[in-house]
Amino acid sequence: MIFINRNIISKLENLIKDHNKDTYYEYLRILHLYKYFIGNIQEFTPNDRLEILSFFYESVLGDVENIYSKLETTDSFIFKGDKFREKNFRMALEYFRNRYEFSLSNEKSIDLIEKNNALYSSSLIEFLRRNARTLDEVFNFNEHRFRDKLESLPSEKDFYRIYSDDYSDIIIIRKNFFSDMNPSFFSRDGLIIRFCQTGQIGFEKDAIFLHEREALFSKGISLGDYKVLSQNISYVTLHIKDKFFKDFQIDFPEYVLKKLPWKLDSSTLYKLDNLVSFKNSRIIMLNFITDIILSFLGEEHRLDLERATNKELNKIIEYIEYNIDNDLNVAQIKREFGLNKNNLASLFNNNLEMSPSKYIINKKLEKASQLLLETDISVTDIAFRLNFSSGSKFSSHFKKKYSLTPLQFKKKFEKLTKK
Repeated sequence: MIFINRNIISKLENLIKDHNKDTYYEYLRILHLYKYFIGNIQEFTPNDRLEILSFFYESVLGDVENIYSKLETTDSFIFKGDKFREKNFRMALEYFRNRYEFSLSNEKSIDLIEKNNALYSSSLIEFLRRNARTLDEVFNFNEHRFRDKLESLPSEKDFYRIYSDDYSDIIIIRKNFFSDMNPSFFSRDGLIIRFCQTGQIGFEKDAIFLHEREALFSKGISLGDYKVLSQNISYVTLHIKDKFFKDFQIDFPEYVLKKLPWKLDSSTLYKLDNLVSFKNSRIIMLNFITDIILSFLGEEHRLDLERATNKELNKIIEYIEYNIDNDLNVAQIKREFGLNKNNLASLFNNNLEMSPSKYIINKKLEKASQLLLETDISVTDIAFRLNFSSGSKFSSHFKKKYSLTPLQFKKKFEKLTKK
């Protein structure tokens, strides 16, 4: 039955959408408002969606021009076999009419419902009052209108959803090709961050302006329509879905509207632009959004990978690994990379917390441990191969690191390499 309902729902939605998109958006607003009411009490079913959709199809596309005229009668007109659901839908529709047909505030809309209608219980009215702010945002649900606008644009215009997975969506806008107000992306699901690289944007809600090199965080709040105010624009919309917060058990505020100075560097923009081509795109994206959330929450106790990702240091480490069997020393590395003694020492001490010479000896000892376990080369030959000044010097360094002589080490751990 659910499968049949879903097919019918899809066909009816397409019929309404093709006939009149404004009617379709109105259907979505009422649908989401009703889901909000019912979702706080019991499960919303496909049958509920089909009932509401059928009402719109028959009433709005049929003989009745104004859907609110149904409120003038006390007869059931949607959930005829379920008074509880009928009551919730009627109140949602009445609230919607008061807010948008009569232009009443949240508070006055609820006062009017309570004064003129004894159908709703005091607990339901109280629920309305407690959640008035949320209700306004639910009404402004416009993701479908945003998607429709996006899909209507010619492909040569650089405005598109560049990446999407179960944790996030990314949309990039690079040109000011809109001449009128347009719907900004909004979803009841998750956090939306808008990074303005260049230009300026004005949003309908509370006349919010997003300036160059700023980021606007919003959650549970629609910004309404927007207009590009500058000649040129470049900004990124990042949608972090609820699944991310749930899977990683992040306690994030239900409502957020905050603007911060924040700029994406050119390297990040390039990666976002080419994310789908990267082999580990999902991990890259997860790292990106995690870092943003931790920064936003002011989390100071974060793991720092900068020490291990210094490009200059990585090149030196690769050089040491490649030449570990040679007569390698600090003077040779300084010459190879054009560094003085202080610069080289700072690079190792700041990133690896040891001197260059100690790092070289440490890598030689690690190579020696492998040779002891994987070959039958003698201790003397290993010391000679790795350019220690003497066998005793090698054994002294080895015991300091492993607390065992080379032969004791070989005997204790040789089972690791036994076939």
